[in-house]
Amino acid sequence: MRIKVYGKAHLEGVAKKTGNPYNFNQVHYLGKARNVTGQAAMTLALDPIDYPIDTIEVGKEYNVEFDNRGYVVDFAPIR
Repeated sequence: MRIKVYGKAHLEGVAKKTGNPYNFNQVHYLGKARNVTGQAAMTLALDPIDYPIDTIEVGKEYNVEFDNRGYVVDFAPIR
C-alpha cells in the first residue's frame, strides 16, 4: 500500500492502567475507511528500532506492507 506521511510522533512511557512500558513511533496518513466519504486520518504504529523516527520524513511517500494479522512487515520510502 502506498501512503504519504502527514505527521509523526514518538511515544514512550509507562501505561497508567497496567504499568507496562511502551515505546513506538506513530505515523499519520490519509486512507480509506469504512463509512467515511473521501479519506480518513489513519495512524500506523512502528517499532522504533526497525524504523527510527529520524528516518521518517513528513511529506514523503512510503510503501507499507502488512501481514495477515495487520502488523507492519515493511515500511520503505518510495524512490
